[in-house]
Amino acid sequence: MTAAENLDPDESLWNAIAFHLRYERQKRGMSQTEVGNIIGVNKHGVSNAEAGRNKVTSAQAARLDKAWDTGGLFLRLRRFARLSHNPDWPARVDRYQRDSDQLKIFYNSFVPLPFQTEDYARGLLSAGHSAGLIDDLEAALLRRMAHQAAILERRPQPPLIWAVLDEAALRPMGGPAVMKAQFEHLIHCSRLPHVSLRIVPLTAAPHIGIDGWFWFFELPGRRLAAFAGTTLDVGRVIDDPAEAVSVAIRFDRLAAQALNEDQTRDLLLRMAEDL
Repeated sequence: MTAAENLDPDESLWNAIAFHLRYERQKRGMSQTEVGNIIGVNKHGVSNAEAGRNKVTSAQAARLDKAWDTGGLFLRLRRFARLSHNPDWPARVDRYQRDSDQLKIFYNSFVPLPFQTEDYARGLLSAGHSAGLIDDLEAALLRRMAHQAAILERRPQPPLIWAVLDEAALRPMGGPAVMKAQFEHLIHCSRLPHVSLRIVPLTAAPHIGIDGWFWFFELPGRRLAAFAGTTLDVGRVIDDPAEAVSVAIRFDRLAAQALNEDQTRDLLLRMAEDL
């Protein structure tokens, strides 16, 4: 069976959209190339949409509804899917993090994955372990550090990373030795040629990053996506290019309130010395 045939439309609204795209196409006896002419992609783009690998955009949904006189089915499904929780978000976000040519990252509560030391990551994961959410702490730590290496050390060229952290994200997640090493590691990462690291000082609050952290991805072929997450293991992947751009704009507005790169290193150095 193909990936499209294996897709379960009851698993998520995005799967339902992919299922109905294939169902409506076959009902009309149309080829993937013919549907591609309607939504502006080639047959491979339609195949990926039917398999759930690519998400139908709002513009494509509107074209399908008009061409097939669906009564707004695809736009309606897409509107609800966009607002819903994505149960498969961890795997998709991991893939986007590994594959992106460029990343824009904002965090307001802790140091994000690309820049965590092993001891800092162990401290974060231990909270989940104590709560019974992580069975094997050391196995989870190994997976996290391997994923970090896959982002930062990707060959032949790592992604360009723009990171902005709220100063509140630098709060202790371990003892003085753990945090001193973490601050020194942030300074090291900030000097990498493909990394820009900046901190929004506490004096800038309130700002538009107070309500949560997010990632913006520029994937191969200049495909744009984003992710907004919470601490409750809930996340929303944003595949609509226009909405993803709005996330990038939010990042740029936060960056405008941040210290510059040299000021950020000075702050981190002072924090490390204080420990």
